[in-house]
Amino acid sequence: MTPDETRDFLNEMFSQIGDRFDRVDTRFDHVDERMDQMEQKVDQRFEELTTVNNSLIDAVADINKRQG
Repeated sequence: MTPDETRDFLNEMFSQIGDRFDRVDTRFDHVDERMDQMEQKVDQRFEELTTVNNSLIDAVADINKRQG
């Protein structure tokens, strides 16, 4: 293999490796976006549950005041 052929071969190999890293990086970006969306949904649901829980605590406190 001549030096030019070797250089061309290595350039092609490194180019393919770079392309693969780019695809993996894009996949990780998509996974990261989905995780962010899931975290937002969990946070929202947690806030909803906290609101309901606080309402129930207030209702029980009101019942206890009336009974006793």
